Amino acid sequence: MGKNTFYVLVTIFISFSVFSQEFSLKTRPQNFETFAYRNDSIIPLKSVKILPESKAVFESKLPYPIIFIHGLNSNSETWNATTDYFDSQYGYTFGGRFDFCLNGDANNSKANTNFYPTAGADIIAFTGTIVNGDYYYVNFDVKTDGSFGTNVLSNQSAIVKQGKALKKAIERVLQITGKDKVILVGHSMGGLASREYLQNASNWQADGKHHVAKLLTAGTPHGGSNASDNPIAVFTSVDRQSEAVRDLKSTYYYSGEKGKFLFGGTEKQDSSNMNDNSYTPDFYNVDVNCNGIVGDLITGLNQKTIDHFIDYSSVIGRITNFFGSNITTDGVVEEPSSKMGQYLTGLTYPMKIFYFNSSYDIIENHTELPGEYYQLMQGLDEPNVKELAYEISTNKIYNGYTTIQEIANQADQDFYKFTVSDNVTLNVLVNGIVTSSMTGAILNSSGTAVGAIENKTGSTLNFSRSVTPGTYFLKLTSLTPTSSNYQSPYNFTVTSTLSIPEPVAQDVMVYPNPVKDFLNLENISFKTLTITALSGQQLKVLESDGVQTTHAIDMSTFEQGIYLLTFENVGQQWQTFKVIKE
Repeated sequence: MGKNTFYVLVTIFISFSVFSQEFSLKTRPQNFETFAYRNDSIIPLKSVKILPESKAVFESKLPYPIIFIHGLNSNSETWNATTDYFDSQYGYTFGGRFDFCLNGDANNSKANTNFYPTAGADIIAFTGTIVNGDYYYVNFDVKTDGSFGTNVLSNQSAIVKQGKALKKAIERVLQITGKDKVILVGHSMGGLASREYLQNASNWQADGKHHVAKLLTAGTPHGGSNASDNPIAVFTSVDRQSEAVRDLKSTYYYSGEKGKFLFGGTEKQDSSNMNDNSYTPDFYNVDVNCNGIVGDLITGLNQKTIDHFIDYSSVIGRITNFFGSNITTDGVVEEPSSKMGQYLTGLTYPMKIFYFNSSYDIIENHTELPGEYYQLMQGLDEPNVKELAYEISTNKIYNGYTTIQEIANQADQDFYKFTVSDNVTLNVLVNGIVTSSMTGAILNSSGTAVGAIENKTGSTLNFSRSVTPGTYFLKLTSLTPTSSNYQSPYNFTVTSTLSIPEPVAQDVMVYPNPVKDFLNLENISFKTLTITALSGQQLKVLESDGVQTTHAIDMSTFEQGIYLLTFENVGQQWQTFKVIKE
């Protein structure tokens, strides 16, 4: 981000009104937010960067903010390799971390979904610095005092609790970014936490909507995982009696029936039911829905419906065996368990799958998946059908990405949706195109192209259409994407202006556009030049003799954005140009 970018700082401390009347954030020392304390070591955590000297309000170039959710016995720092790449390569801004302790009463034998400050609540959300950003973390590796790390199995707690906590994080992200939807990215159990939120309307926001545009899962055991049965598991810090292990089971070791959280059944533990552990006693509790009552008939997550109008994708790991061949497991989650579509059948728009084939991991690459940003960028690619299109606003700059698709040699189609309320002229300007061939089109609500399909020239795609009020789609197609295209985002804007007269001079040249400092004008004479923001605010007025035809306009001090340059000449002849300031 540039030096003159202003981050709207929102530090949440005490407020019952931030989310709802039964919910409040628990205060903690501020250093707990920025450092982890392990034995005699102090370890810095990924933190929000505040630039107090900045001047302009930060506005993301992504259609929706991203929320990252970690997996079993892990923490939010597992995403650092990927997000550090996003920061350096794309200039992304970290918006902050939502810390939740999910076993606030430190009692493993009982469970509830109450939030602090309710007495005995299992879920405690802690104060933290949250700003308007491109992405956020959700972290369950939290102690009861709000410090990083856990001694109460918080990051091995029930998935039902995770879904409840995720609701609060989504609510806050929507509030602070002003966006209408979010993108969820879950590693391993984090993908099930996302589904727990999505597949239970009671978890949704106050308006009765979930506000999720995309779900990307990486190594998520949609059909469960029995990795805890592996003798090697005894050497990890995973507690096989925990609520999370209970919920992740595809089948129980001794009784053999399917896992209750995923596939349903009665909350009951005896020699024939939920009988799992061979080396230790059985689970600390079997209250799968965490309502404080044991014995309920559970509807499994894979038995519940899910919204078909979400863009689903998944990254799946495959390890190399002793013979040098890739096999269909990441060492923790087997295929097809990692394929959500295997269990939620009949999706209108099937999930897309991208594989990480490691060449050296014989045991597992499951824990590597959060750092494999190439495959994650494939999974994060914009929707390829108009029905799932990301909603954008006109007159704003956005970034988009070209990636290799699920099917080899398939074009990358990116769809965006917007609405206009007047008879307007739309101008589509795409810059920074690195793929060898890109086309663009405006589609009406039925998907029919308005005018011809346009081709890029050099690294730019630029065309205009006159339209009536309604909903439209921008379709950008990269015909021959390569494996390196994702490194360089294209930026685009759909400018909407009321119809204006045809230009007075057809050979006028206005360049470069986008402009960094001086904007050059050729073959145009004017008496007055007015520069305005899209909001209508007049920023600058310049005068000339009406004869001179070459000009250089200094725009170096202007903020990033789109500006209208209106030229007036003798006889009230006038014309307007749209210019993007980088």
